[in-house]
Amino acid sequence: MIMSIIRRTTVAARDDDLAVLATEARARGLSLSRMLGELVAERAQTLRSQHRPRLAIFRADVSIAGAMENENPASRPFRP
Repeated sequence: MIMSIIRRTTVAARDDDLAVLATEARARGLSLSRMLGELVAERAQTLRSQHRPRLAIFRADVSIAGAMENENPASRPFRP
């Protein structure tokens, strides 16, 4: 069973925009908060579907051992 946690938050929006959504919510028999929740869920799903994993690019023709012999900076460990 997947549990969903609902978090309350404050929305900053123009009065006329909220009035349009409130009217639509009433027409659908929903509360404004339920309507806003549905809109947020739709937008989040759109963003999730557009997400592309980031892949690292590396060169296979360079070895760490070879870099160490040539004193190449690539042979040094990363230090922040």
